[in-house]
Amino acid sequence: MLRKQLCLRNLTKPLTMKKLLIVLLLATSFLSKAQDVAKSISIDSLKESVDQHSMKFGALDERLSTMESDLSKLTKFKVSGYIQAQFDQYDFKDHIGPGSSTQAAPVTNTFYLRRARIKFSYEALDGVKFVLQPDFAFDKVSLKDAYVVLNDRWTKTYSLFLGQFDRPNYELEYSSGSMETLERTRMASIIYPGEKELGAKLEANFDTNYNFPLKLQLAVLNGNFNLGTTANQTKDIDSNKDVMARAVYSIKLPSKGLGIDLGAHGYFGSTKILAQTTPATVFTDVNNQSFTPNVGDNLKKGWYGAEMQIYYDFLGGMALKGEYISGTISETTNPAQVNSAFNFNKVREFSGYYATFIKNIGEKHQAVFRYDVFDPNTKLTGDAVTSAGDLKISTFSFSWQYYYDENVKIVAGYSLPINETSTTVGGDFLKDKRDNTFTIRIQARF
Repeated sequence: MLRKQLCLRNLTKPLTMKKLLIVLLLATSFLSKAQDVAKSISIDSLKESVDQHSMKFGALDERLSTMESDLSKLTKFKVSGYIQAQFDQYDFKDHIGPGSSTQAAPVTNTFYLRRARIKFSYEALDGVKFVLQPDFAFDKVSLKDAYVVLNDRWTKTYSLFLGQFDRPNYELEYSSGSMETLERTRMASIIYPGEKELGAKLEANFDTNYNFPLKLQLAVLNGNFNLGTTANQTKDIDSNKDVMARAVYSIKLPSKGLGIDLGAHGYFGSTKILAQTTPATVFTDVNNQSFTPNVGDNLKKGWYGAEMQIYYDFLGGMALKGEYISGTISETTNPAQVNSAFNFNKVREFSGYYATFIKNIGEKHQAVFRYDVFDPNTKLTGDAVTSAGDLKISTFSFSWQYYYDENVKIVAGYSLPINETSTTVGGDFLKDKRDNTFTIRIQARF
């Protein structure tokens, strides 16, 4: 019996091993075929998968490039601006006020939005820049700056401006948002109305690349901006062009905490008689003598000026700024040539100057004093003056500035004009006319 069991065990063993062997062979064959199939599938699918991923990464790279381009454009685009809101208190003679002299109930105080400007500048290409600055008044929007600048890419010295920009003069180019006084001088407002002009300007700054502190400016202008109606400002009213030239040299003494800018400029132009009335309009010359020009005649308009700005690091910092201008100015009755700050139908020799003292007090306060004089007719004085527009006016201006933070400042200022007296002119000008103004202004900029 035992022997029989052993025999059966021996018979069973080879059969089991044989089955295992068969199973292993079948499995090997199956796996081999599966691997071959997998290889044939994976090569194609892998290629397709890689291509798909390449396209996805290509699209992502394209989107990133677009974003980078947009960000690059944004870095070239700059926006700045400021708002000047103020309260004016008029210390005027009762029957005058800031309005008509016949006003029965004059305005003695008012809230006033002096300036609300926003400036857009965009540097489209290396060496090319666009500037646009509108001014938002309560009743209209006017254009202050609109010009393109081509900068010299090679020597980094020259710049060409084309469009509407500041006339090349220190007081005009000094931003209204940075001025220490509330307003520009009477002289600047009369001979440079509106501050801006239409034309072309070439600048050369030799300090940028040659370390020579000299700046030159040459401008060719229409010569009639801010004269007459807006329609007459868009284009030149005659074929004449006015020319301005300016040079500024800077002296820097850092060891002494001293910096000095010395400059000079000249204006060369004319006022053309475009039409004549019937009977012919009578003009007066520099000696107040009558004359009648003909249509097409050019009346003289030109002057020279000298300027100086001194900066000294003394007890927190101080500055002294001044300018003197003298020459001939002319105007006609033509609506396209009317300067609201200057009387019509005359040619006058004028002179004017100002001196401004600025002193920093601590980190947030600044005291400012300015004395400016404008004499619209240097040939006549006192009782020889027959028109109020020919009287010399001297103005004392005081202001105290408090810098609330880097973007906001509060200014309290007082303006005190003193006019030349004349018994010939008479009226309010028999003595100094009361026309003082106290102003509190808040300026916010960004």
